[in-house]
Amino acid sequence: MIATFAQMESRAAAERVASSRAHLLTSTRWGGGSPPFGYRTYAKEGARYLEINPETADVVREAARRVIDGEPVNAICRDFEERGLPSPADTYQRNKSGKDFVWYPRTLKGILTSPTLLGWKTRSEDVPGKKYRRRVLVHDASGAPVRVAEAVLDQDVFDTLQDALTRSASPVGKRSTTPRTPLLGVIKCGGCGKNLQLHTTRKRRKDGTYRVTEKVRCLARIGSPACPGYVFLPDEEIVTPVLRRLVEAVGDLPVTRRVYVQSAREEPAPNTPSCDANGDHWRFEPLGTTFAERWTSMEVTALGEDLIHAGVTARCHPRDRGGPLLEIPEDFRERLAKSLGQSRL
Repeated sequence: MIATFAQMESRAAAERVASSRAHLLTSTRWGGGSPPFGYRTYAKEGARYLEINPETADVVREAARRVIDGEPVNAICRDFEERGLPSPADTYQRNKSGKDFVWYPRTLKGILTSPTLLGWKTRSEDVPGKKYRRRVLVHDASGAPVRVAEAVLDQDVFDTLQDALTRSASPVGKRSTTPRTPLLGVIKCGGCGKNLQLHTTRKRRKDGTYRVTEKVRCLARIGSPACPGYVFLPDEEIVTPVLRRLVEAVGDLPVTRRVYVQSAREEPAPNTPSCDANGDHWRFEPLGTTFAERWTSMEVTALGEDLIHAGVTARCHPRDRGGPLLEIPEDFRERLAKSLGQSRL
């Protein structure tokens, strides 16, 4: 009998908790936990409610204005970090990275796309087939959305912001085939070995114009202990020294291409190796130019393609640590020759 009554009380307690949560979900009270970024909680009649936090709301409004003006979310995050603006993790004491003021683009985009900025109550739900969750509106019994606070952004501004975020996300299949990062896929971080990528920062001047700064950074997670966080100037510290060291290392060697020879009667050209002089074979044929002549006359994008085909990579370190260190395979000439042509003679 005691066990039976205990089970009945347990079920009744569970029903009361579920009922209380359901009621709290559709009420204007704050249900607990960290408030949405841009808001703070205050006490009223024994409960807590949301109100606009002037400090964090200004950060949200600035980010929204800059996205609408066409600035990338990544660049805004970098600027916030350099200015020492507390991120959501810093604001709510959930920072576990060991580095202060870490702004993640995914986090900022999540804030800017949440209808919470309009003062509506939201909840988190799973996205089918995905590992992440999304914020959706909470509706009352009549089907109307529940308002819990004043809006941080006006409806028109919020709608314009969503359009700007949609435009900034390149649709799958329509991404530019020309990489923005110079020598993408060739340059690696000298600290952790991961790819380096170009990041652009736009800072608004008092006269309304923008100062654009481009730097090459490591793709490792911000604050990762495995990466020293190297930052480079694209031309002065990446393209120019890499090209100079390439020319110093192999610039005097002739460029060749691999051609297929069908006729067994044709004798191979002097000083050119062949696979089989008595039958169909591949042959490496000089193009009459050196690597120095070829590479110094190329655009950066074409140079990067050459180096990828040749299997050449560059471990990039700051100048005071030696600068970029090239890793050139012994068969780099043969690798590149294969991509320069396989015509039949």
